[in-house]
Amino acid sequence: MVRAPLLLPAFALVVALAALRGAPPLVETETHTQRWVGTVVGDVRRGEGVASFPFALDGGPVVRAGVRGDVGPGDRLIVRGRLAPFDEPRNPGEPSRRATALGEGLAGELVAGRVLSRAPPDPRDARTWAARLRAALSGRLRALIPEPEATVLAGALWGERGTLPHALRDDFQATGTVHVLVTAGLHLGVVAGLVLGLLRLVGVPRIAASLGAMPCVIAYAWLSGAHLPSQRAAVMVCLALLARAWGARLFSWNALALAALVVAAIWPAAVATVSFALSFSCVAAIVLFAKPVTHALERVPMPARVREALALTIATQIGVWPLSAATFGVLAPYAILANAVVVPATMLGMLAGIAALVGAAIAPLGALAAYVATWDVDAITWVVRHVASLPAARIAVAPPAMAAIVAYDGLAVLAARLLRRHPRIALGILVAASLAVLATTLRLPDGHLTITMLDVGQGDGIVVRTPRGHTILIDTGGRLERGPGEGDESPAELVGERIVLAYLRRAGVGHIDLMVLTHPHGDHVGGCAPIVRALRVDAIADSGQQYGGRAYVDCLAAARERGVPVRVARTGMSWQTDDGVLLDVLAPSEPFLADTGDDVNENSIVVLLSYRLPDGRTYRALFTGDAGEGSEARMLARGLDLRADLLKVGHHGSRWASTTAFLAAVRPRVALISVGRHNSFGHPSPETLDRLGAAGVPVYRTDRCGAIRIVADAESFAPLLCTSRR
Repeated sequence: MVRAPLLLPAFALVVALAALRGAPPLVETETHTQRWVGTVVGDVRRGEGVASFPFALDGGPVVRAGVRGDVGPGDRLIVRGRLAPFDEPRNPGEPSRRATALGEGLAGELVAGRVLSRAPPDPRDARTWAARLRAALSGRLRALIPEPEATVLAGALWGERGTLPHALRDDFQATGTVHVLVTAGLHLGVVAGLVLGLLRLVGVPRIAASLGAMPCVIAYAWLSGAHLPSQRAAVMVCLALLARAWGARLFSWNALALAALVVAAIWPAAVATVSFALSFSCVAAIVLFAKPVTHALERVPMPARVREALALTIATQIGVWPLSAATFGVLAPYAILANAVVVPATMLGMLAGIAALVGAAIAPLGALAAYVATWDVDAITWVVRHVASLPAARIAVAPPAMAAIVAYDGLAVLAARLLRRHPRIALGILVAASLAVLATTLRLPDGHLTITMLDVGQGDGIVVRTPRGHTILIDTGGRLERGPGEGDESPAELVGERIVLAYLRRAGVGHIDLMVLTHPHGDHVGGCAPIVRALRVDAIADSGQQYGGRAYVDCLAAARERGVPVRVARTGMSWQTDDGVLLDVLAPSEPFLADTGDDVNENSIVVLLSYRLPDGRTYRALFTGDAGEGSEARMLARGLDLRADLLKVGHHGSRWASTTAFLAAVRPRVALISVGRHNSFGHPSPETLDRLGAAGVPVYRTDRCGAIRIVADAESFAPLLCTSRR
């Protein structure tokens, strides 16, 4: 084993390479809408009616493009759209799309794209060969194997996951088996083993067979897209093949350090990515723990191969679970159990899938291999779904502290050194370190009333946390629904789950005391069904309007399934927490407003939040959903006390909300507008902004600010923190 003094300089060189070569030039400013010419150089993923793909601009960088229409790998396109930098996080704790894209070699994104012209691929353009070959193989695989088995197998063979059903993808994530759908060491090891076996079968000597397998491994990594895990795995497997040729040790710290150097040399920016950390943590844990765990398992009667496979699974989980929890916000208690079955089955499925593709021209052979592959993938998905359905199979956690993860890694190294001679002490160290990491995931009440308006795009999603930690949601994000999303799911639900539910999990929220759905449009109720299914919700306040939108229907169905009471809110109703936060319903009242031009919006629930601060003052916040001038006029006519320190401007700042008379009655100290950037409605309207300006009200907008967090305390009524400015 290489000693730490020799290993550390190698990783210092990795950091130096990343610092010296740094990141490639990035798109830093947004352009006007114009024409762009380029080539589709990667896989095309389709979702929510949009095709997304890496797009190499002629004479420029590679960007992520999103367009409506049918495109394929290698296509030459003229696209009309805006070139923009990737966002830094728009909501608290959100992963950086900029950092993720940088690790993928993308410099920016082309948004609001529309294809003006399309030409067939240039067969001489080597940049497109791998993606075009993957597309051809995917088409052949789907001709042999039904869905979703074909997509799962394509994921195992070359990392394709774009069309995997959302629920199944979530089950793979929850069971800690999603790695089998990412081309890495397992997959390249199968290819290396297959090539070695075939060469040895025809009598090729060990040294020649080992050297001959190396080009096949490199070619397979290229076919899979040469992403960071496959780069690392290719180096490691090739070094293992060299070691096998010369009769040396297959895996060592030398191999790990060299793999890190190669990755840093190919793409320095990858060194700072989560993928790099996860990939190398996994292999480091195998080097540290595989042999000691195998030795510890010798007392348990089982076949040697099973013991080795189980030891690898345990070692991997020891290495990656803290980083995985920080990245995905989920603990997978049954990951070892699931991987013990899924990993060997994936190896068999890969071999059967390769045989089906190669033998497709020979009907009996191809059909038999396809049958075995289908049966194998069915077994994998059965295991994944059933393990994911076990009690506490997916435990949502807030991200642990990075300092705790670093300390855990150091203690894990110590435990590995003690495992052979002092297994109980080593186990105690690992348990104590794990508990310390988990302790940092707890989010205790901070004693303040906080209001966080999330940046959900063109929609509303507001999280109220009370001093004792109660949680009230006022709308749940989403988007207007115009057709089904991925897998016939509502696109509103996908947005609500990705932004609002993800934020709640990061904030350590597992219990919603009250969910207020101001009205049933998808841009306000998109996160309802995912949140109800994932968290404990005590009650839902609904406007009681008839509406057939998919997200709203799914929301009510999820509430029925989980036994969540849905209460129709009307003027005069109220809710109060045990720490003094009061919600009074000011609208709607019966009969509903009718013939307003937008009755669903006008009959939104309007709630006034009030809270008595320790110094005796009362903080008041008015949330108006998408209510407009009709609802405002009715509240004014009833003589309701509308005074508020904070006004959530109605209907995303449309011209029909926040009339002069209404603003005079509210007299807000600050106004918030939840609105999507570059939205097609022209929100917020200049007229509304002028009225707010004339009233002397400071305005904060999610399109410019990202999420906005307000803390009501004794020092100031409305300190504001913008998550991101752009």
